[in-house]
Amino acid sequence: MTATVLAPFGPPATPPGDDAPLGVVVVSYGSAELLRRNLAPAGLPGPDVRVVVVDNFSSQANRRAVEELGAASGWHVVGMPDNRGFGAACNAGVAVARELGCRTFLFLNPDAVITPAVVAELRAQSLHEPLSVISPRLLSSDGEVVFLAARTDLRDGRVRRRPSADGPRTDDPGDWLCGACVVVHDELFTRIGGYDEGYFLYWEDVDLGYRAVAAGATVVLREDLVAVHDEGGTHGEGRRGSAKSALYYRWNCRNRLAFAARHLDRRALLRWVRATPAVSWEILLRGGRRQLLQTPSVLWAVARGALEGLVRVLPALVLGPRRPLARPRVLVVHPGAELYGSDRVLLESVGALLRDSEVTVALPGHGPLVAELEGRGARVVVRRMPVLRKAVLRPAGSVRLLADALLGLPSALALLRTAPAVHVNTTVLPSWLLLARLARRRVVCHVHEAEWPGPAVLQRLLLRTLLAADVVVANSRFTAEVLIGLVPALAGRTAVVANPVPAPVDAVPARERLDSPVRLLFVGRLSPRKGPDVAIRALRVLLDRGVDARLTVAGSVFEGYEWFADELWAEVTASGLADRVELLGFRDDVWPLLRGADVVLVPSTLDESFGNAAVEAVLAARPVVVSDLPGLREAVDGFAAARVAEPGRPERWADAVAGLVADWPGARSAALDDAARARERHAVHRFAAGLLEAAQATGTVAR
Repeated sequence: MTATVLAPFGPPATPPGDDAPLGVVVVSYGSAELLRRNLAPAGLPGPDVRVVVVDNFSSQANRRAVEELGAASGWHVVGMPDNRGFGAACNAGVAVARELGCRTFLFLNPDAVITPAVVAELRAQSLHEPLSVISPRLLSSDGEVVFLAARTDLRDGRVRRRPSADGPRTDDPGDWLCGACVVVHDELFTRIGGYDEGYFLYWEDVDLGYRAVAAGATVVLREDLVAVHDEGGTHGEGRRGSAKSALYYRWNCRNRLAFAARHLDRRALLRWVRATPAVSWEILLRGGRRQLLQTPSVLWAVARGALEGLVRVLPALVLGPRRPLARPRVLVVHPGAELYGSDRVLLESVGALLRDSEVTVALPGHGPLVAELEGRGARVVVRRMPVLRKAVLRPAGSVRLLADALLGLPSALALLRTAPAVHVNTTVLPSWLLLARLARRRVVCHVHEAEWPGPAVLQRLLLRTLLAADVVVANSRFTAEVLIGLVPALAGRTAVVANPVPAPVDAVPARERLDSPVRLLFVGRLSPRKGPDVAIRALRVLLDRGVDARLTVAGSVFEGYEWFADELWAEVTASGLADRVELLGFRDDVWPLLRGADVVLVPSTLDESFGNAAVEAVLAARPVVVSDLPGLREAVDGFAAARVAEPGRPERWADAVAGLVADWPGARSAALDDAARARERHAVHRFAAGLLEAAQATGTVAR
């Protein structure tokens, strides 16, 4: 596969996950023969590894050779239109690796060799430690140590190799690992903005390590792992021993000072400038005195690089070092801390906003969502806040709502003072919309519901608070239609952005033959409106008709709804289904459940604004039956293996399941095709782009 990638650096495309593949990003420039000799025999592509070769253009012949190698080896070849340097090529490779579902990246030189076993170890550690920059030991093909780790002396810019005795882990700002073989997780890569593309060649790895440590990362040397790196292979053939190329001398001398201009204050800059003659001479001697005698022209490469570096230092000496522009701040407010549908959408919303902004998320309590948000790079604060639930229709609930509103007001106002933009997630936080408008903040409200508690007059009163928002983002056409139907004035400020639903790494086909009980699955909140009781009754009907089946129910109840869980189990036992129904409780990771299922049931009795569970079933390549309601019909529109059934009628649900079972080969095949279409329709990058576009329409986040 060949593509030309000129896209800007973007947000992560998939959420964290232990099953996410690693992307091996290899930058090539005239390196077809090195790729043939080193990368092709390694056999790296597989279920857990994707290989992306970024070819900086050198010649048509080399481009053709790289593309042919890529096609034969299972690589994804990215053809750059020219040579934009190492950092730009790495960022382009990451963009493609993200589209392939990768969550961590191994940057590997064409003149380096690594085994699949070492790659697997690096992948596992990076997924477990996303705020680590990790590298194995680098040895030559003769077994000599090429690189372990290095430290840049921030007093004068000298680079010294670190002996392993110094320890394999460090958070020293001068420490870094060789870019010829280094692993960085997407969470960290996004947080620091990827590779700085201004170096072109050399010092990108020094800069990456410096910014990573500044962002809270740790530099990790895995001394028990080895990769082979015969240095200099990417810079031309024919040099012997320690000799270096003119490119090496020029860009090392230039970029040493470019790094200083980017990161250091005037006093440190002056020290680096004063040390430049001595350090430049030391860089020259890395190639050995014999090369200096045989090729005196390398003196010009050193002098040229030093002069180019000084040109970059002068503005920083006069004006002060370049400081990164302050990122705009966004306050995000969310009514819970669990990991159900709207919570997971919030994660992707925050991921999109983090691309350009500093994000603080305010939650009403602690829960598993907190760690996920902090892992993405957001700041999380827990504050008392009024959240509209059905319980507020009772006297005790109303009193608690009022208390939360009054006692939470000071902290709400304090948070609003810290951010010029506010993103309110769902309509059950109306006070935040009004307070943000009174504080003259720009406001986006992301609506995930199409039904609200209480009589219609209260619903309209609640929804009129949306007029305080600059933009209303609806998660489906159905949601937008309901909103505008209740409050017509919202028509001019409502945008539809379909929910993102991250797909599994690979859609595993359902089993070929149903030679054991049909495995039915319900995933979702245990509440009357979600209809798990309908799924249980449909199972009873199927068994009565002679269809051998079982049902797994995964989910938990809202606080205060424990009575419903008790009623469900009472119905299971009363129907004689105790050995046919498994109640699992909440499950953070639904993909193993979906892989083990044959048919997924989404039997909501009231309409869904967006059928997250239905889309997850489609992405997992499983036939799905949904209630015949507008929102759920929209969620499965165009998917051949989806069926609809009348809400609350167990016999109709049994009919739909029996129909799928009767045509199992066709349903199984159609579900696989559906998964591919759903992957593109609900890709996270599409959601992120849509959300930012909607928000930027009124300046809610910086362009």
